[in-house]
Amino acid sequence: LVVSLASQGLASQVLNGLMLSASDRMYEGDVVKFGNGLNGRVEKMGWMETILRGTDEITVSVPNTDLASQTVSNLSRVKRCQVQQSLEFAYKDLDKLEAFLQDIKTNIQESCGQFLIQDGSRPFHASWTGMEGGKLTVEIDSHFWIKPIGDNYYANRQDVLRAIHKAVNKHSMTFA
Repeated sequence: LVVSLASQGLASQVLNGLMLSASDRMYEGDVVKFGNGLNGRVEKMGWMETILRGTDEITVSVPNTDLASQTVSNLSRVKRCQVQQSLEFAYKDLDKLEAFLQDIKTNIQESCGQFLIQDGSRPFHASWTGMEGGKLTVEIDSHFWIKPIGDNYYANRQDVLRAIHKAVNKHSMTFA
């Protein structure tokens, strides 16, 4: 009985490992993010377990039975990324808001234009989205032809933040 129960778990792990390998969901070397929050680069896919390496270089061995039922986002296969930013400013800056928002868009276009998606297939906006408690809420949403992983993504994200900073300084906006 004990051997039967133990082999049942083993068989389940092996079958889940084969299903993961055959499913085309991920391959060794892919950067993935699972529904339970686990993420990293797939170092090895075995019959019983998958080894992930996080950005902190720590490897995690995960039983395939745990991964088989998880949703997975394979970031290595994504061709576009999104940079969103939400900001809050003092109500006294309301009169400067329209020109400020236009300058944010112009600055992003100038600093990230070669990758910025502006064909209407993805949103690109800097918008005033709320006014509550004496604060003005602004949302910036931009999409780029860059994978959401790696140095290019982070360099582009910094360029977007610099573009916003430039507009904040130009209009002397006060954060709330």
